[in-house]
Amino acid sequence: MADKSIIQKLSVKPGTRFLVVNPPAGYIQALGKPPEGVTLLSDSSCQVEAIQVFVSNKAELEEKLPELKDLLAAKGMLWVTYHKGTSKVKTDINRDSINAYAQTLGLQGVAMISIDDNWSALRLKLA
Repeated sequence: MADKSIIQKLSVKPGTRFLVVNPPAGYIQALGKPPEGVTLLSDSSCQVEAIQVFVSNKAELEEKLPELKDLLAAKGMLWVTYHKGTSKVKTDINRDSINAYAQTLGLQGVAMISIDDNWSALRLKLA
């Protein structure tokens, strides 16, 4: 069986409005073919069903997560994508610290995936 594309790993369903915030260069092309009816957004002023945000440190997380939570539809998912501990990038966040901060905002961690050799993602939902 072939490896899943990144967009499949993210569980983006047909007809979803999918907001991607602060992606690294080349990431949108690396996502793979979206399911039918997926609208890929780089910014939004309306609620969306799926959000993926890339953060490199705690300051970025604390800046972006509250505003993105407000854009999340009631049954939506918010993927916080961060540097793996094994990547060569120094970071002050990990799965546990992201989840702890998310809980203070009324978000709950529900799943984790590996995006690639450098990035992991924690899926959050409204608690």
